[in-house]
Amino acid sequence: MKQTNKLLLLTAALTMWLGTSAAFAQDFDDFGGFDDSFGEDSSAGALGSGSKLEVSGSASLDLRAYVDTSSDDDSDSAAEKIEMEATPSATVDLSYSGNKSDMELSLCVDADRIQAHPEDVIDELVLRGRFGDYFTLEAGKMKLVWGKGDKLHVLDNFNADDYTDFIIPDYLDRRISTPMVRGLVSLPFANLNIEGVYTPFLPVDRFATSGRWTPAQVSSLTSLVTVDATSYVADSFTRYTTATATAGTLSALYAEYAAAETAYNTAIKAAAQQYATLAVPGYSSMTDEQKAAVIENIISNNTSALESALEAANKGYYKVNLAETKGAYQAACEEAGFDAESIKDELESAGEAYLYALTYASTLSSDPSVIYPDLWSLKYGQFGGRATWTLGMVDMGISYYNGWYKQPSFNASKVDSFIASYLTNGQASDEDKFLAYDKKQTFGLEASSIIWHFNVRGEFAYNLTDDTDGTDPWVHNNSIAWLGGFDIDLPFWNANLNVQETGTFILHGSDCDTNLDSGLLDVDYAANGYSNNKLVCNFTTSFMNDKIAPEVTVLYGFENKDLVVMPKLSFKADQNLTLAASGMYIWCGDDNSEFKSWENNSFVNLSAEYKF
Repeated sequence: MKQTNKLLLLTAALTMWLGTSAAFAQDFDDFGGFDDSFGEDSSAGALGSGSKLEVSGSASLDLRAYVDTSSDDDSDSAAEKIEMEATPSATVDLSYSGNKSDMELSLCVDADRIQAHPEDVIDELVLRGRFGDYFTLEAGKMKLVWGKGDKLHVLDNFNADDYTDFIIPDYLDRRISTPMVRGLVSLPFANLNIEGVYTPFLPVDRFATSGRWTPAQVSSLTSLVTVDATSYVADSFTRYTTATATAGTLSALYAEYAAAETAYNTAIKAAAQQYATLAVPGYSSMTDEQKAAVIENIISNNTSALESALEAANKGYYKVNLAETKGAYQAACEEAGFDAESIKDELESAGEAYLYALTYASTLSSDPSVIYPDLWSLKYGQFGGRATWTLGMVDMGISYYNGWYKQPSFNASKVDSFIASYLTNGQASDEDKFLAYDKKQTFGLEASSIIWHFNVRGEFAYNLTDDTDGTDPWVHNNSIAWLGGFDIDLPFWNANLNVQETGTFILHGSDCDTNLDSGLLDVDYAANGYSNNKLVCNFTTSFMNDKIAPEVTVLYGFENKDLVVMPKLSFKADQNLTLAASGMYIWCGDDNSEFKSWENNSFVNLSAEYKF
């Protein structure tokens, strides 16, 4: 909640700073964006034709049924294999247009946002101001799209993604808005637009930490931390119980040694008194103080004679017992590394360490975010610039991004030391943490055009990191990424086909293999190679004046052998109400498939959405 409050405060500060002077005159398509769905436009209602305030929104309900195909028990009934989910949600969009400024507010409410991320109830809050004919400034909690791709991008770096429901939500719906400031210069020649963006806050990708959509990496990390923390707590308990047992043993041996010493001293004193009575003239007439002084002098100077007297009186066992008990006590102290006094301090320290380990382990379990760096600092700011223009029939652009990867890298060498530090002190510095977000600069090119009946598009990115030679196993290597595709309106059924291929290639992959051979878990290591190519195809059509709209999206990963098929059938009951049946089928070619942990998450879904 602390970070949530900071986020809300920063959003408020940005919007107050901009005041009523924020504006932006072009939609997402002008800057490489896309509509909310393939080939589908959205519209907003208004409070009367003359009102500057427009209000729109929606309410929806999704009923999802997962069919668990992992069970081999034939006795399970079909009903027992089906897991049901019901997810209601609602959105409200407000927009106001003034002479020199605009405001947009989008609210989104569902159970996950309210419980886990209340700051995202404000899905977007944007203030725009126009200054003259060419300059626009905007600020707020925003989603920004860079690149010419259609729902797939390699240049769109400022916002992170929410993958807690896998890739099921639409691209913009799973993007996480963040406070930012954006300036835009629009010049009349060549449709030239130059923009600069800064955000002091780093949103990072979200993943489920429990349930069906938990990634294998998250489960492995949770297991690793749990095992290490449990081991540390167990070691702390062992230290405490060992100290307890040692304290008991040393105390008992010391008591025996002390008793033997007392018995020996008592016997020596008795022998000295007998010796004084016989050998010291006038002893019997002395005062008690004088007798005590004589006895002390005899013991100090005649020990050998007194011990001989003890032997003669058959009491030599006092000396033997003293030697034995003293030797046993000293040997136990040497073995334990403590004596009867210092073990008390060790026992207190061990008990305190065990109590702290239990307490901080509980905190670590209830709040796993403590293992991540504190991203609320100017260190994790992001900035970048982009220029887009039109040359003939080609829209093109260049961009530069300076920021961070949205998924953390894992440093296995720091796990043990972090667990020890945190469970001892309840805190650890970012330098001590084994998860880190790597610095990244992205240099990008993009273009789109119309060739015959094809709308073609492409993006290319070079990602520069701090590990330019690829030898640091804990930091991402440099990489390149690309996207290319097209869509075409087909001459039947009002159909459209959209095909895009996107991929990445990790540079210096051989160094990742070398690190693995050396026993280091390189963050870039990939079992199926250092390229990752996916083909995504979307086919849409409609009948009965768009009342019935079938659609299917297919994703195939070449190296990782993943296949995802998402069919959908929509029925527009009227202009406001849409009913739909959809689903997802996931197939993985081998155990190294990227989506292997979700292979049994195929489902069917029924939904109803009312827009106003």
